[in-house]
Amino acid sequence: MIEQFAKKYGLPKYRINQFNQKYYKEYISSFDELTTWPKDLRENLKLEIPFSKLIYQSSDVSKDGGTNKVLFKTKRGNYVESVLIREKERNTVCVSCMSGCPVGCIFCATGQMGLNELLDEQQIVDQILFFARIFKKKNEKISNIVYMGMGEPLLNLKSVPRSIMTITDTEKLALSKRRVTLSTSGYVQNLRTFLGKKLGVKLAISLHAPNQKLREMLMPKVSKKNSIKELFEVLDKYTEDTNKRVTYEYVLLRDINDSVIHAKELSKLLRNRLALVNLINYNENECLPFKKSKKTKLFQKILQENGITCTVRKSYGEDIKGACGQLSVSRDEC
Repeated sequence: MIEQFAKKYGLPKYRINQFNQKYYKEYISSFDELTTWPKDLRENLKLEIPFSKLIYQSSDVSKDGGTNKVLFKTKRGNYVESVLIREKERNTVCVSCMSGCPVGCIFCATGQMGLNELLDEQQIVDQILFFARIFKKKNEKISNIVYMGMGEPLLNLKSVPRSIMTITDTEKLALSKRRVTLSTSGYVQNLRTFLGKKLGVKLAISLHAPNQKLREMLMPKVSKKNSIKELFEVLDKYTEDTNKRVTYEYVLLRDINDSVIHAKELSKLLRNRLALVNLINYNENECLPFKKSKKTKLFQKILQENGITCTVRKSYGEDIKGACGQLSVSRDEC
């Protein structure tokens, strides 16, 4: 955000370094706190660059205190939700890259919103800085970032990679690449483009079905033009080149994708691949008809017996509609 301003005013490198130190590392609350800059330069900065491009609206905290969901509004009047998940060993921010989502997975509340707006790099990073400023007062830090909020990251290929570079830049937020995870529903060509940037972050695939027919039913917009076969050709090349494991997210929907047959089929699909399966208990909401599976333990057992590394993701923030698949500012209108 500072580069064009610095170029316009011919600022030396040390002025950029001063800005980065205050803004990205000390988490100042306004440009008035940029005291290493002369006052007249700060005033020009305030006039030309917004301190944040997101406007805070409200915040909800789960009953156990571990999850905080924040509602923002963009300058165009669209709403964005971000979630902070606090655990003993980590503090994770789940960021959004869009207001709404165009993918339209039939079990996801966010997908029912449609696309309102693509977020730019600063709007994505603003979500992280919002929580970082809160943590500063508590002498705590954000440890992990997951691109698992509103929107499909690979349909925002301009801003998402730029935001990752800001997050991992040692002169800015300086998070380890190993602590950043991008989740995608699998747009094949866009995935190739993203992986070609070699950003080094972790990769998670929203799979949710072990075969093409079922995946097309659950995720029609992405699956009909991006087959499982094509997707795995890209992922196999990725693991061959990097020796990195891919996480596969699988939301268990009662009597839809949770049978013994589905578990065995998924085991066959992932056999001999560097894979971790994250089983997700469906987070029910009043807008959609789907129910939680009653076969989670059995499904996990079958995968493990077939040599597939598998965990059941703990659900956070369900009571505040902040859990996986629940982010939606239009849910009350269904």
